[in-house]
Amino acid sequence: MASTQNLEEFLLAPDEHFQENAPATLIYAAAGTRRAAALAGVATSGQAYADWTQQELFRVINLIFRHGVRHLVMPMLGPSQFEESTPEYHKHLWGWFIEGLSGDRALEYYQRVGWRVRIACSQFVPELKAAGQRLIENGISDTTHTLWCFMVPKYDCAWEWLFQAVHQARATSISDAKIALYDENIPEAEIYIGTGKPLMSSLQLPPLLVSGPLQCYWSQRPGYSLDQRQLRAILYDYAYLRKTWREDKTGRAEQALADRDLWERGNVLGLGIRKGPFWYPAHFEA
Repeated sequence: MASTQNLEEFLLAPDEHFQENAPATLIYAAAGTRRAAALAGVATSGQAYADWTQQELFRVINLIFRHGVRHLVMPMLGPSQFEESTPEYHKHLWGWFIEGLSGDRALEYYQRVGWRVRIACSQFVPELKAAGQRLIENGISDTTHTLWCFMVPKYDCAWEWLFQAVHQARATSISDAKIALYDENIPEAEIYIGTGKPLMSSLQLPPLLVSGPLQCYWSQRPGYSLDQRQLRAILYDYAYLRKTWREDKTGRAEQALADRDLWERGNVLGLGIRKGPFWYPAHFEA
């Protein structure tokens, strides 16, 4: 990705440094927006919460696009939100999602910054069909930056949408199926950035966008909290540290002897502890 392999230089490089070799598609699945609002002193319900969340959302999208990503896929609402009984929350979900992404203020902002925005699979969701069409009709076509918003009321919905799209289009290839589902052959995702517990589902991984290696990272800062230093540290790890495979592995296994204590320590990624009502990673050694 870059001419230097020094992390500190990488973190301070100009934006242009990342443009040509950043992954074409990145999945950013932020969670904990209400927790982030509470930490910022913002009410976790009502219009103030919706406005602040939209502001933070636009900030982080701009950050990711500045670093060369062309397709940003953002899972936003899933079954857990729709199953909540929190007063005044459930009834606002559709409204917040639709207005926040396709309202007049959002459309004006997209025009100003040059983003194309799509609600993936909105053609299959009655509540989102009009909003998805509005984004198409009022959007920018000549741009290199596309935001794909994704929501699934139930986990099996994503697969049902895929089957419907393939059946209707009589698709016989992956590219044909992508076009049938998304109206475009979106490049496969190479990086996934999530929040909180390391988990995957049909919400976090929209159909057909992953078949090769997906490098995954989970931040413990809730909400749309990704900042430049954190993103660049992830891009550095992706570019230089994750690529360990080599064709000839002669002598490779024996190099582990130099760090025997690391490999025999037995850290388990994914184990956690409870912090109040939340999960947090635990330090564990076998």
